[in-house]
Amino acid sequence: MADHARSEAVNENTFSRAKRKRKRGWQSLLGPYEAGDFQIVPLITKEDLRAEGYLMNHCVGRTYPRWCKEGFIRVFSIRNLVGCRLATASLVFDYAEDRWRLEQCKGFGNREVCFNENEPTDLQFLIEDIVRLYQQAQDDSGNIRP
Repeated sequence: MADHARSEAVNENTFSRAKRKRKRGWQSLLGPYEAGDFQIVPLITKEDLRAEGYLMNHCVGRTYPRWCKEGFIRVFSIRNLVGCRLATASLVFDYAEDRWRLEQCKGFGNREVCFNENEPTDLQFLIEDIVRLYQQAQDDSGNIRP
């Protein structure tokens, strides 16, 4: 009986460590919010990025976790108000300018969603707003760089 209890305790400890490890991520200076007809959801764990990459059929789940953890990339899922994913936007910190800027914004399968026949879409204006808000949060934090 003692061996069984010890085995369960070890298994529970292992599970707790694995669960904590999975939850580790990075911090976003913006939390989830709504803007007009859109939800903006920061992706703050490797699992968030993998799910986004899988569901949106692009590489964000494979190549971005390390960059996000290092602090110079932030990724946002853009969804409609019912929660359907519309696009994924990534911001990159430009160390030469000490500013956040848009790296890219892509729809399902890396489709262009910010311009239609060279005209900006609502998503383009939304992305510009996300960049502005993220930079403002960075400035307000008192840190010049991430």
